[in-house]
Amino acid sequence: MSQIPIKTDGYCIDKFIERVKSKIDEKAAEQLKQTAIEIVQNCVDVYSKTFGYGDVGVTGTGIVSKLYKGKNKDEKIPYGTTGLIYGKVQSGKTNSTIATLALAQANQFRCFIVLTSDNTWLGKQTADRFANQLKGGPVVFNWEQWRNDPEDFATNQLLDYIKDTGVVLVSTKNKNHLDNLLKVLKSAKASSVPTLIFDDEADNASPNTNEAKQAKKGKDTVPDSAIFEKIGNIREEVANHIYLQITATPQSLLLQNLDHPCKPAFCAALPKPGDSYMGGDLFFENNSEYCCTKVAPEELDQLKKQGGKINPGNNWDIPPGLRLALCCFFLGSIYKIESIKSSDAKYSFLAHIDHKRITHSTLEKVIRGFVVELDKALREKSSPTKREQALKWLSEAYQELSKTATNLPPLNDLVTELENELRNVISNLKVIDASNPDKEPKYNPGMNILIGGNRLGRGVTIEGLMITYYGRDAKQKMMDTVHQHARMFGYRQELKDVTRLFLPQNILEDFRAIHEADEGMRQAIGDDPSDIKITPVWVGAKLKPTRSNVLNPAAIDAFIPGSSIFPRDPLWKASEVRQHTEALDKLLSEYKGDDDKYYEVEISFLLQILEHMPSGRCPGYSWEDKRVKEVLKAMEAKDIYKGMLNIRRGQKGDGLELSNKTVRPWQGSGFAQSEWISKPRNKYPNIPTLVVMYEKGEEKRNWQNQPLYLPTLILPKSKFVFMFNYSEAAEELEDDMDFED
Repeated sequence: MSQIPIKTDGYCIDKFIERVKSKIDEKAAEQLKQTAIEIVQNCVDVYSKTFGYGDVGVTGTGIVSKLYKGKNKDEKIPYGTTGLIYGKVQSGKTNSTIATLALAQANQFRCFIVLTSDNTWLGKQTADRFANQLKGGPVVFNWEQWRNDPEDFATNQLLDYIKDTGVVLVSTKNKNHLDNLLKVLKSAKASSVPTLIFDDEADNASPNTNEAKQAKKGKDTVPDSAIFEKIGNIREEVANHIYLQITATPQSLLLQNLDHPCKPAFCAALPKPGDSYMGGDLFFENNSEYCCTKVAPEELDQLKKQGGKINPGNNWDIPPGLRLALCCFFLGSIYKIESIKSSDAKYSFLAHIDHKRITHSTLEKVIRGFVVELDKALREKSSPTKREQALKWLSEAYQELSKTATNLPPLNDLVTELENELRNVISNLKVIDASNPDKEPKYNPGMNILIGGNRLGRGVTIEGLMITYYGRDAKQKMMDTVHQHARMFGYRQELKDVTRLFLPQNILEDFRAIHEADEGMRQAIGDDPSDIKITPVWVGAKLKPTRSNVLNPAAIDAFIPGSSIFPRDPLWKASEVRQHTEALDKLLSEYKGDDDKYYEVEISFLLQILEHMPSGRCPGYSWEDKRVKEVLKAMEAKDIYKGMLNIRRGQKGDGLELSNKTVRPWQGSGFAQSEWISKPRNKYPNIPTLVVMYEKGEEKRNWQNQPLYLPTLILPKSKFVFMFNYSEAAEELEDDMDFED
């Protein structure tokens, strides 16, 4: 698509960038502006191609010259006008949105709609940020200002500015608020000006959650879900618009049908966060010192027992993982209080292990009781034995923090200060859930302990977050939901050395897999965000890539482009593989003589070969026979009909001499040597390569004197993220990320 000339400067955008330079460095501010330029360029290009030239851009009029009427009665929302702003969790997406809006105003967009979470305090926070940051640009209004009389508001306040400087309308995704917003748009004749819609956390409440039911029963029987329908009505009213989805977890959006109004047509992936950002690379890399897995699943089970029965009558009996996390928080906070010397500094401990209020109550009692007992022990108000035990626990926490905090004062100095500070924590211990009248976290200077679930999830930034104790372990985990629980991500460089994530090993593996899949998604989008060609592959009946909450969270995974995969439990017993070996001997008889030779073959032939190398499923690993075959079939659907085949038989051609690893899953790098993978990956990057290894299968190497074939598949480095669902049937899942107003 040819680019329409756009303005890259203007009073509003320049003033905004000037102000943010005082909070972020100059390089980051310039990067923020470049992101806005990229997004606005895409918006102007798509708008002009869809609705005609001359409304927006350098020479734009700011007036709709040709009102969109739809190509047919079913296409009420113009196809291809949905874009994606793809950030990372807690990485500053709001600043990018404000910068984009400011620059779009300079390019003659005149009506700006900002849709936020249906959470009043978050919505007001967003509205305030837009109003305070957009100086010399469009006039900012929020839903509170028009809720009583939308038509009168539009007539008396919007008409003066909508065709002049433009207007920003901020609304929560609440059914009544959206209805009122639609009335405002109608009365203000917003359809007459180019419109830009920003849907914050667009994957959460905006998609049609009745899509699967409609596929089964028909749209005549099942209506669209309420928020999806109302956003659709707004888009129809301001037909000449671009709709930008903002999220760090776009799985449900990217998996929509190609003609769906929620399917992004172009993507402006945000730049990588600056050096001060703490994200998945920090917490989820192998052997990360910022991640502590000294939390046994059993202690979470204890804490989740209803009624606070974990330690009746004994507040000293606290699960060891939670105890270590709290002790790290106490010492880390004292260290920062003494070193930073700020009377207003706030430090937070977040405990997020369940969505149930009864669990929050239990956890509050356990933590409160432990803080009281620890305070008394340190101040020698209880037995000497308890003080000795308390000092031992604090010493363990000190050793943990010392892994990354190289300038910690002596432990005795920290303990002396803690003796005077710890009891203040009692009044700063808060449960944040629907039973709490405070809809938002409120912090006091010093140490704060927050306990909660959904209210401390998506969209919430925990001030001064130092220690996270996480144990949310649903039987089924949604990738986007769990990823949004990563409140430990963000910009807190001054706390990095004492930052910790405490969680069990099994939950860490879930986070790690989700992080790797997210990185794969970003890699697949690649260098051309204007052309999204991500093709999902689904295994399991009844799963459709059309709604946000049908993904079976037990095992959402992604094959990263360019990666190599192999089965972790290949069948190898003579009775299991003899017939398969005989079949492959015939099928591959002409591929002999040179282990370094690569043959171009049909994808269908690779599928034939894989049929005769069966394996068992190992949870937590990508390879599963059916899913791998579906990957290859998906490539055929995208016009990749050929792949490369490499057969390895050893120097003499009588087989390789790999030793069997009888303990499953098969660990390490697999069956293939590194050069057998790197060579085809570099030489044939755009098509799959199947490396097949013929093994002697000798008993002295833990086989059963039965030759067999073992596979390794090298995926192409193309724009594909292969996402899968392991379950055999979809289950209805409650969307636990909805906030109560």
